[in-house]
Amino acid sequence: MDSTRHALNDALDDPSEVERLSTNQASDAAPDRNHQFLGCSKCHSVPAAGLKLRHCGGCQTRSYCGKACAKADWAEHKRHCERLRGERGEAMATHLSSGGLEKDFNKARLNFVGQFLKVPGLSCELTLLAWRVRSEAPVIIVSTSKSDVDFSRSRIRSWVVPRRIWDEDQDFTDNSSIRWRKSWRTNVRQIYDGSSFCPDKQFVCVFVVDDVSKTVDINFSDNILRGVEIVAALTAATTAEDLANAFAWMRASPAVHASKFMQSLQHRAASFYGSTGPTGSIPDPSRAINNEVAYTMCANFLLLQFEVRLMGLRGAAHLNGREGVIRSIDPANKERWSVRLDDGTCVSVKAGNFEHVRRGDYKRMLL
Repeated sequence: MDSTRHALNDALDDPSEVERLSTNQASDAAPDRNHQFLGCSKCHSVPAAGLKLRHCGGCQTRSYCGKACAKADWAEHKRHCERLRGERGEAMATHLSSGGLEKDFNKARLNFVGQFLKVPGLSCELTLLAWRVRSEAPVIIVSTSKSDVDFSRSRIRSWVVPRRIWDEDQDFTDNSSIRWRKSWRTNVRQIYDGSSFCPDKQFVCVFVVDDVSKTVDINFSDNILRGVEIVAALTAATTAEDLANAFAWMRASPAVHASKFMQSLQHRAASFYGSTGPTGSIPDPSRAINNEVAYTMCANFLLLQFEVRLMGLRGAAHLNGREGVIRSIDPANKERWSVRLDDGTCVSVKAGNFEHVRRGDYKRMLL
């Protein structure tokens, strides 16, 4: 028994290996996720991996899966195409006057939103934020600055502007110091008033880098919404059904290294929690293993922070009730987890000694 336990520990729970896979998950998977969110402007279908949408030849802002959708959308789009083309021309003139090249402008314009969505966890964060407030017909503003050349996750900000505010015919500056612009209102109205837009299937974002902006509608991801639903169930109870749903979700996920993370969970269940099922089977439910599975889904698939409250501690009972964020497996003790408390203190606890808590909206991980 001891030899099996040590073999399992050596095989899977090297913290540096888990951290390496987590880091690769963030860097490798994020660029490939863009196609899940940015769909055809008419039918909202997403292109298959490796394929690209075609842009309107006039304004180069609307995107289509093919000629059929472009033709079908023209009756609505033609009222706005010339205006959008003019806005693009003004932006081009500003770019050229500052010494920029036309080819660089076109490339940056087409990749503008993609640069944001490559940021690990941001697309999940925006999806969940927009889903929560979808009844308010919101616009999600996402901003950073030109000085943020690598789109640092810590410098990107996002917030909600409900329709009761953005639809008023006046400009305003909210507490973010971002001035609402008339062109945004026109573009947002165009999207919301479009015959193909459904607030339960798409949401609207304005991406901003200093004076440059782009307004797009983004598809809600059923995979993300289902994922957080499973996480909530896992951390609310300990049923075999919830664990089965979690492993089915991970197995079907497009995330990189999914099978290795599932194998790690199965090995940890056998090594630390006495799960006796055959190799590759779903572990027996418990508060500890459910927490570990929920954390894995959040941190390594959705790339979201996993916020917790400490509980059931005896030797360090004074820490019970304290809240923080799970960082990783404790490199000094593979059975424990490193938790960064809100005051910056790091403590090491077992998975059975914390509970998942929601403190406002989900936040992307800052690796």
